Amino acid sequence: MFCTNCDKESDSLSLKDPVCDCCGFDNSYVLQLIEENDDELETEDEIRSSVECAQRSVILFGLVSAGNGEDRDAIVAWLKKEALWEYVTEEEKAFFESQQLTKRSVINATWRIESLAILLWALYKLPAFNNFSELCDLDAIKNACDFYLKESKNFIENAELRSDDEIFDANELIYDSHWKVRDATINHQPIPEEIDSSIVQERHHAINWLIGYCGQEWDEITTDT
Repeated sequence: MFCTNCDKESDSLSLKDPVCDCCGFDNSYVLQLIEENDDELETEDEIRSSVECAQRSVILFGLVSAGNGEDRDAIVAWLKKEALWEYVTEEEKAFFESQQLTKRSVINATWRIESLAILLWALYKLPAFNNFSELCDLDAIKNACDFYLKESKNFIENAELRSDDEIFDANELIYDSHWKVRDATINHQPIPEEIDSSIVQERHHAINWLIGYCGQEWDEITTDT
């Protein structure tokens, strides 16, 4: 199967050995889902609220900033002051509080900016998200996140989500693009030039969380295709 974090194929992934040899990601959750009956997997998707989306956006901007070398202690103190620390996931807390960050954890944190771009788009803070071969507009994201290390209350309370139709249309586009990457990989074909696998992976993670895919929380999100 393919690792749901790095998209690399591994024949050794199993419930007994769920950790990817390439990136170290624990695939236990998706492997457990595969083992379950289809009836047990039927969980109705429910789009997250505007408040949830805004809170997650604030946290992700803090995470990305920490990955880019900003003072982690200052970011943690800010998130606690904004009463957002309880919404930080266990994996994110481990990153913020780590005594010695790994290169991989830093890379993973900085890549979350592509997830953030999707959430900001959903909140009308970005007019569109770039095509799947282009990184998101860093300046536009910084401008949208002018709450950084300041009060985020207005950003969260005044948040407004795009329509369900727009969000599900974006989900379909992202899903189809990610499927093209995996289909090419499975069939030993070149990945389409118009799609960067890392970009589409992050965007798929974010949109699946936003639509409430299978009721999964942020750290548990799978990007099935």
